[in-house]
Amino acid sequence: MSYIRKLEANLKNYAEKERKIALYILNNIDTFKNCSSHSMALTLNIAQSSITKFAKKLGARGFTDLKMLLIEENGRAKNSTKGKNLHTTIQNDDPYNIIAEKLIAEKITALKQSTEHIDFANFEKIINIIHSSRRIQIMGIGGSALAAKDLAFKLLKIGYNAICEIDSHVQITVAQSLRKQDLQIVISYSGNKKEILLAAKTAKANGAKIIAITSLAQNPLRELADYILETVSNEDEWRSSSISSRTAQNCITDLIFVCLLQINDIRSLSMIQRSRDLINKLE
Repeated sequence: MSYIRKLEANLKNYAEKERKIALYILNNIDTFKNCSSHSMALTLNIAQSSITKFAKKLGARGFTDLKMLLIEENGRAKNSTKGKNLHTTIQNDDPYNIIAEKLIAEKITALKQSTEHIDFANFEKIINIIHSSRRIQIMGIGGSALAAKDLAFKLLKIGYNAICEIDSHVQITVAQSLRKQDLQIVISYSGNKKEILLAAKTAKANGAKIIAITSLAQNPLRELADYILETVSNEDEWRSSSISSRTAQNCITDLIFVCLLQINDIRSLSMIQRSRDLINKLE
């Protein structure tokens, strides 16, 4: 898990005291090893208990644990970027070959950071839930719909009862039909689209489990989900088509597919081959 990325992603969602703590950590990350919760509390004019509570909210055992995790993460980040050009924002005067290099770098970063955020003990539970579900509704709108459709098609190819409808009215209707044995996988980087949230609330009310594939930032979808898979990306004004977030989403959905393929490899590969053979008859 990247605590630094999580702090950055959630800055606008934190309460006033939490935002002060987060900004202090981010602005002093290189010298954070010399910091104590006492000195930090004095500097920010807040109680030490607020700092400890915030550390636990991030997933650490306490301030000391969070400090060690941040020092280690910052060190890894510095080592991995030595000698590299970190400025990957695409400029309006960039030559095409530079744009290509920057896009590749951004995609690699999104892939690495998204997989680094996976709790694989939790991921194994998610795979088992998908495998044992009676029906699987996969949802996404806009750019996320592409990742949703792709995952649904792949699951259908290996024998899972997966459905993906793009129309929001149909999504809600399908969600209404889900029950306790069923599953809804929701792909949404922002996690705040009202169409997606209504469908997720509907499925949850009927007893279906919800898996959210979403960003690090706190959002309404995360609160609804039973399980969360986080996607990490760095979007800017030149990436309005969600290139980076779509790369991260496809990374997670492809990993789900391959792990499910591994469970029933012989049967799944046989089904893929049969589909191939049937399609070849059309040529």
